[in-house]
Amino acid sequence: MPSIPARNGRGRQPKHLKAQSEAIRVDQWASEQPDTVWRRIKLREGEKGMLEAEYLHAFVWAWDGSEKQAHRWHLLARREVGASEISHYCLSNASLETPLQELAQVQAQRFFIEHSFHEAKSECGMADYQVRRWDAWHHHMALVMLATLFLVKQRMLGRKRWPMLSFNDLVTALAHMLPQRQLTTEDLADIIHKRHRRRLSAKKSSARRKVAFE
Repeated sequence: MPSIPARNGRGRQPKHLKAQSEAIRVDQWASEQPDTVWRRIKLREGEKGMLEAEYLHAFVWAWDGSEKQAHRWHLLARREVGASEISHYCLSNASLETPLQELAQVQAQRFFIEHSFHEAKSECGMADYQVRRWDAWHHHMALVMLATLFLVKQRMLGRKRWPMLSFNDLVTALAHMLPQRQLTTEDLADIIHKRHRRRLSAKKSSARRKVAFE
């Protein structure tokens, strides 16, 4: 806990808070713990069976050096079963009575968040944009979220019949089921003509900028 140290000898009374104990690196503390204090936790069912991991848990006091009071938080260290290296560290401000099982399962939800971003990028074009204004970026992301939400709902509806249904499966099915416009020769010629005009315009613009800087 932080406190104002007592005056030692002459001089003014100290006004700045100071931690009552020395800080220690989490990786240093974890490396000093014996294997007997690590607990194996069952997290969830995976494609290859039950997913498990080993967790190290402790209560720690965290203080940023300026707040008037330190915070007592949960500290979790995670390593995969059979591994010696720690894969994740995390702090939690959950109530002190929260069991380790619940803390570990919440920490493991990180996988689903990262997987959701991966699917949105690969199947819904989340990272496929070229914009100059922030509002255009917002429009793109809003459409991506709507498309992602649609795929999530369709996957939930088909989960009982196809338990392994994925975003890619749904996108493939939609590509074959939805009607597609058949381009005529004139349509193709118009598309190519517009591309050529954009290239020519970009070429002229680049040449003007080059002359302006010379």
